[in-house]
Amino acid sequence: METVPTHKSNRTPIIALVAVVIVLGATFGFYYIQSSGTISSLNQTTSSQASEISSQSSEISSQASDISSQATQLATDNAKIGNLTSNVSNLQSQISTLQAQVASDETRITSLVAKNSQANQTIASLNSQVSSDGTQIVSLNGQISSDELQISNLQSQVTSLQGITGLADYKSLAPAQVFTTGTTGNALLVKSTINDAGYISITVTSASDYANEGWWVTENFSSSVVSPSYYGMTMPGTGIFYTFSSQSETEICPVVPGTIAVYLATHDSSPQSATLSVMYYY
Repeated sequence: METVPTHKSNRTPIIALVAVVIVLGATFGFYYIQSSGTISSLNQTTSSQASEISSQSSEISSQASDISSQATQLATDNAKIGNLTSNVSNLQSQISTLQAQVASDETRITSLVAKNSQANQTIASLNSQVSSDGTQIVSLNGQISSDELQISNLQSQVTSLQGITGLADYKSLAPAQVFTTGTTGNALLVKSTINDAGYISITVTSASDYANEGWWVTENFSSSVVSPSYYGMTMPGTGIFYTFSSQSETEICPVVPGTIAVYLATHDSSPQSATLSVMYYY
């Protein structure tokens, strides 16, 4: 007898499939539920992280701005560094030049110190010489003063001798005054010692009797006069005298060193008078 097929064998896969579906659905539901919690938690975390990211983005933007500002400052500083580097290079060049100049100056200073030391020695020597010269100058000034005094004395002597040579020196032996003769017939006008040869002048300005009045001189020679025959003389001679003219006049009589006496003389026995002066030229 032929067996008729049934539908029981065809439902088994469906049931299995449904079971699988159910299991998968349950499993999916379970995981969905868990995943939903996890997702929710993750969403919260993501939201928090997004907020944090936003905050960090703002911080990054601020830092980026700071970085840009710092980059600008860095560029400026780099430019300054470049300038400073150039200046440093120039300064180093100047330093090298100055160091060379310093070395040259030190060499020159050493040379100048040596010269200064030598100059000080020379100055010390010159000061010593100046001191010695000063002492010698003082001595010479003293000698000069003495010589000048001696020269002055010699010049005075020369002047005096020149005056003697030219008979230019003179002095008054008797000033102009009235002399009167006595009954002896003469009156002493002056008696004086003379040291140099020369002459005397007797000047008459008035007389009471010109024709009978005159002068005469006596002289005793000094020992300096070389005269082997005479020790004195009377001029113009014993008992003789030169009479005056009727006019005022000056009579000259040469003399040598010795003692002279000048007289007013007259021939009359009565006293006579005359105004006379006597000068001595030598």
